[in-house]
Amino acid sequence: MQTVNFNAIEKLDFRTKESYKTLRTNLEFSGRDRKVISVTSCTPNEGKSTVSLSVASSLAESGKKVLFIDADLRKSVLAGRHRVQGELKGLSHFLSGRAKVEDVVCKTQIEGLMVIFAGIVPPN
Repeated sequence: MQTVNFNAIEKLDFRTKESYKTLRTNLEFSGRDRKVISVTSCTPNEGKSTVSLSVASSLAESGKKVLFIDADLRKSVLAGRHRVQGELKGLSHFLSGRAKVEDVVCKTQIEGLMVIFAGIVPPN
C-alpha cells in the first residue's frame, strides 16, 4: 500500500483548524447513522477538495477511520496539488477493472485517514 503525505493540512493556522473542528462536531451531531459525506458546488475553484480533505483529516484526528475518495474523474486536482510522487492508481483504475481496491487505497501520515485518488482521466 502506497503512503502519501498531505503537508498542506499540517500547515493550517489555528483559526482554520478550529473551524474544521467545529464543522466536524456539527457533522457528528447530525446523527450516528451518517456514514457518507459528499461535498459539491456549482462552479469550479470554490474549494471542494480543500474543504473535504480537511474535514476528512479532522474526522480521522478525532479517532474515526476515514476513507477519502476523490471522485472527480474529469478534473481532479488532489494528486497534483499535493505533489504525489510515483505511479498512482486510483478510482478510475478500480471502476474499469484494471486494479483491485487494495491497489488504489493509499495510507496517509494522519492516523485513521486513507485516500483513493481519482486516477487517470477516463476517455468517456
